[in-house]
Amino acid sequence: MTATKQTFISMVISFTFYFIWSWYANRLDTPEDIVLFRGAILQGSYSAFMTLTFTKLLSVIIKIMKCQRYPFLALIPPLLIQSLVIYGINYFNHTANIMLTITPSIFFTAMYG
Repeated sequence: MTATKQTFISMVISFTFYFIWSWYANRLDTPEDIVLFRGAILQGSYSAFMTLTFTKLLSVIIKIMKCQRYPFLALIPPLLIQSLVIYGINYFNHTANIMLTITPSIFFTAMYG
């Protein structure tokens, strides 16, 4: 399987999983279906986008920080950026359970890194 195909499949899985998770995490606290759907689309789309870009961002940070000796330190800046961006997106979307919605995404990104 080519790298492009693997990336595409990972993006589809990421979108699907986080769309469903966001829907599940917010379904009881969100009275309007359109807000619930919009939040699920945002979370799924953002997760697919991060699947595509996180590896590249991590590689750039490793080169900039020159932390080949302690590569785990390179994970902190992209993870911090991701956390702030996804929190902001969900905050402005009025997602009911922001931390419940974004915590799995941040956790699995850290594990992936």
